[in-house]
Formats: sequence, C-alpha cells, structure tokens
Amino acid sequence: MITVRDIYDRINQFAPFGTQEKWDNSGFLAGDWNQEVSGVLISLDISVSALKKAQKTGCNLIFSHHPVIFSALKNLYSDSVVYQLAKHDISAICCHTPLDIAEGGINDLIVQKLQSEIQIEEEILPVEADGLGRIITLKQAVSLPEFAGTAKKALNCEVVRYSANHQGKIRKIAVCSGSGSSMLEDLAGRCDCFLTGDIKHDRWYKAEELNIALLDCGHYHTEVIMIPYVAGKLREAFPELKIIEFAEGDPVRYV
Repeated sequence: MITVRDIYDRINQFAPFGTQEKWDNSGFLAGDWNQEVSGVLISLDISVSALKKAQKTGCNLIFSHHPVIFSALKNLYSDSVVYQLAKHDISAICCHTPLDIAEGGINDLIVQKLQSEIQIEEEILPVEADGLGRIITLKQAVSLPEFAGTAKKALNCEVVRYSANHQGKIRKIAVCSGSGSSMLEDLAGRCDCFLTGDIKHDRWYKAEELNIALLDCGHYHTEVIMIPYVAGKLREAFPELKIIEFAEGDPVRYV
C-alpha cells in the first residue's frame, strides 16, 4: 500500500521541504497522511481543471508546484478548490521554492532546456547562497533578440518580452523560474542578462539603470517544465502507481 506520506517522503528526498523560503507554504496541505493513494495527478497549480482531471482519472492525490493554500484562509466556501479537495477526499502536496532551488530542480531544468538550443560553459553558479537562481555563461556572445528567440524555442513560449533599449551582445545570463525580478539588485555587475517571468513595469527601468538586459518568458513557461521531471521521480520510486501529468496550458491568451 502506498500512502500520502510515502509520496511526501519521496518528494522530500529530491526537493527538501525544509529548504523553502520563509514566506512560502510548501508541504502537505490537505488530506490524510495515511490515505492509500490510488493515483497522483501532477500539475503546476491545483485549479478547478486540475481537480476535475484528478476526479476523472481516479487520482486521490494532487501534487502541485504552487501551494493551494498560501496565506491564512478567512473563509471557506463550497465552490473553492480547497473545500472541494476535502469534499472529494483528494489530498494535496505542494512543493514551491524547494523545487525551484533543488539540485536538478526547476532552475536547473531551465538551464538544460537552454543548453539544448545554445552552447553553455560547464560552470553554473547559484545566484544566491540558498540556490535560488542560476548564472550561466554562453560559449559565444549573442545579441539580445537572438537569445530571446533561443529562449522562446527552448521553453516553448508563445511570447517573450525583452528589453527594448539594451545595446550590445550578452554572454553571462542569470535565470530564475517564476517571478524573480526582485533579485535584480543582487545581480548588478554579475550578469549581462536576466531571464525570468512576471516582470513589472518599474523593473524594466531598474534593469536599464543596472545595465542588465531582461527577458520575460512568462511565469507558466518557466515552471511548467517541472511536471515531467516530478513524474519521472515518482515513477522511478513507485513504478506500479498511476501517475497523471496535467499541463493545462498557459492561463493567458495573446492576440
């Protein structure tokens, strides 16, 4: 019998929950530790669509990257996803920043995707001591539009936004999955370009001040790559268990 705790313990081995940022809420967030797992649905988010897919495929555990509960709940209505998880006896394990920073985790997956499209030096450095973000060096400097095209292909993006006023070529590039533009100041003098997602208006001007080119590849596309990675880890540990990969697509459409 495979229980929710067994799945949690396996995830904890490759993305330790104890490494999460102070503001994060990763861990076992809903359900029963001792519940026998009929199947695991792996999704970026626990959305209404993910919940319906879990029910349809007979999965009573959802693993997601983004926590289904982030801050204290002040109400709980019957149409909320958290309520529906409990109502249908579906457990939830969420692994956010531990999966971002883990060795082989999402930031390393971004580097691997880029490496499939462009030549990178062997040395890869962390942006911060806790492993948040990576810094890579290209074998040869390229223009920003050229690298934007490379990143778009590597991460299968519909749209990539990049700095309009950056001049010259880039070679040293920082990457951070999700929304990492708060790290800009820490990157001053350490890279030519920063690839992340969800970049707000004012951060483009701050990057220009710091002479760092920005690439916004979107929150979804910089993180959805975790689904096959986690699925592979769980299939390796539990070959007899049903594992469903659910990539519902970018929640945003572009004209």
